[in-house]
Amino acid sequence: MSTLAMTASQELETDTVIIDGSMPFWAGLSFGTASFVNYLVLSGAVHLPHPGMIGLVWMGATAAFLLFGVILKVGVDPLVKVHPGFRRYRAIWGSLILGALFLVGAIIAMLIQFGVGDKAAFISSPITLCIYGIGWRLTAVMSGRKWPNLLAIGAFLCAIYTATLAGTAQQYLVHTVCVAVFAVLPGLTLMLRKPAV
Repeated sequence: MSTLAMTASQELETDTVIIDGSMPFWAGLSFGTASFVNYLVLSGAVHLPHPGMIGLVWMGATAAFLLFGVILKVGVDPLVKVHPGFRRYRAIWGSLILGALFLVGAIIAMLIQFGVGDKAAFISSPITLCIYGIGWRLTAVMSGRKWPNLLAIGAFLCAIYTATLAGTAQQYLVHTVCVAVFAVLPGLTLMLRKPAV
């Protein structure tokens, strides 16, 4: 093989995008669980000693995602972890999820400043579903595959629907189902099969 051919082959391997499902899976599982707990609390099925304890649930979800999805990378093939395409793909999903956390936090701070902090709990659902939609759309663009577009469209539409449920416990239940469909299940499917390149 000529030097030019070897160089081209190496560049192709470096540019290859590995679609990793661990990020959406762990984010969806962690925050989806917190969302379901939030639904149980708002619906009256579960009573907390103090209303502020729901914040601990979300903090626990964040810690679980960071531990299993970001630090330990549970479910990721060790041979794939060193691939440049894998690292780039995870960097994008990680940036989106981290950005969502800061965005939700910033909006909540603004609502509290405006004196409507009691409404702050209902903004996260549409925002996070939009983030999943953006993530799957970027997956489609980076990989050249079409199926992530379907997940993106579904997540965007569900974001609008959950916004119409703001102020109700049902918003968190619908959000939990949507996260399972658009993050947990596709993420798990990707984790259980060979990396899609």
